[in-house]
Amino acid sequence: MFFPDELLGLPVGLRLLGVERLREGQLEVVAAALRGESVLVVRPTGSGKSLCFQLPALLKPGTAFVLSPLKALMSEQVTGLQRRKLPATFINTDLGPNEKALRYELLEAGALKFLYCTPERFNPERVREAEVARITAHRPSFLVVDEAHCVDRWGDDFRPDYAEIAAIRARLGNPPVLAFTATASGRTQRRILDSLDIPNVQPLVAGIDRPNVALIRHRMPGDIRDAAQVQERARLITRLVDSVCNGKTMIFVPTVRVGDALKNALRHEGLDLPFYHSKFGTANERDLIVGRFTGRLDPPLDAVICTNAFGMGIDIPNVRLVINWQHPASVEDYLQEIGRAGRDGKPATAILLTDNGRERGLLDFMADQTKGDLPPDNAARVRKRRKDDITEISEIVGSRGRCFRKQLLGLIDTTDDRKRRPLAWLLLERILGRRNKVSQAELCCEICDPRRAAEVISGKETRRKTFTDR
Repeated sequence: MFFPDELLGLPVGLRLLGVERLREGQLEVVAAALRGESVLVVRPTGSGKSLCFQLPALLKPGTAFVLSPLKALMSEQVTGLQRRKLPATFINTDLGPNEKALRYELLEAGALKFLYCTPERFNPERVREAEVARITAHRPSFLVVDEAHCVDRWGDDFRPDYAEIAAIRARLGNPPVLAFTATASGRTQRRILDSLDIPNVQPLVAGIDRPNVALIRHRMPGDIRDAAQVQERARLITRLVDSVCNGKTMIFVPTVRVGDALKNALRHEGLDLPFYHSKFGTANERDLIVGRFTGRLDPPLDAVICTNAFGMGIDIPNVRLVINWQHPASVEDYLQEIGRAGRDGKPATAILLTDNGRERGLLDFMADQTKGDLPPDNAARVRKRRKDDITEISEIVGSRGRCFRKQLLGLIDTTDDRKRRPLAWLLLERILGRRNKVSQAELCCEICDPRRAAEVISGKETRRKTFTDR
């Protein structure tokens, strides 16, 4: 296998990023990028996807454009790079015209290694033509697509500019595409590659299992629209949150309406938590919640109610507990959300509340709203795909005969091709890399260990060990 000369600079790049050694699988991605290849990388949440593009971007001349879906995510990653004295910035609609002009000037002067923005930044119907002209005149070293599952999940209707990334790339001179996501089934990988117009790329897939995260499905029969049922769930959630020691809790809800109802119900139980969603408050108010939860700002915040707009790509290592009000609309979405737990490799728990399948009614309703400006045939195709995804996860959540973990992981291609790598490659990985240290959860799922799972839910003292950052 050919190793580019730039690999000789890896130790320097690692020091700049404050990293001593590469994790398993990172070297293969970095080497491919330095060879100028496009890649689609599927790696678990917390396994160092960001370093896989930051390192080659530092070692190659020019500026890497990073397409990032959320303003909070841009701000958090740029702040982290700037703390390392690395020249990075973002451009989004929260900035005034003078500040944006200054950042474009930095880009044009070659003073940046990383520029974060959304795909909408390249759309003259959303952004001033003069700004689009300035950014598309640049020739980036790489076009990074962070959280690449958004290409598949959003490109058809919610944020159609995600379906235009191939065209954006062409306008930028066809730089290598480095696309990253934490979860994507084989069919999702193929849709992402086709949309990005890199169909011949072989995805680099690392095992997505998180053995340190215990998975528990807990049935709570009853109509979740009923106020009494909401309050009963709030009592359980309050007890679980109070049991977390030296760590944080994320409570995922499907809609703003559900989140508001849960927030009010928790307040009745004596637990007052903020609710983060994309329409909450001002940009500064949203950033305040993110900053407090990540430890960047005071006072610290140990638990938050949120939609899936919160935490995407943000590195919060000590989330010990993730609670899902109900299962989301796809297996990929669920794995993304529970992937926030235990990113430090220590034991954590993910609890999924379920009402025996009735929760899919809300998801089907939301899928039926897929219309927008899509032609009727396209809208029908998107609705069918979304309902197929809902059916898939609903069947897994409702199945009680097999290990929950195995059912989830069975849908993701985790083929390990390390046995076919040449000896020189394995030696280089041994020199530059290190094995990931991950603890084992005290239980796999409620099917494999029903007694321990029941103890966690019931509030016995033993659950305290499950949630403790040891």
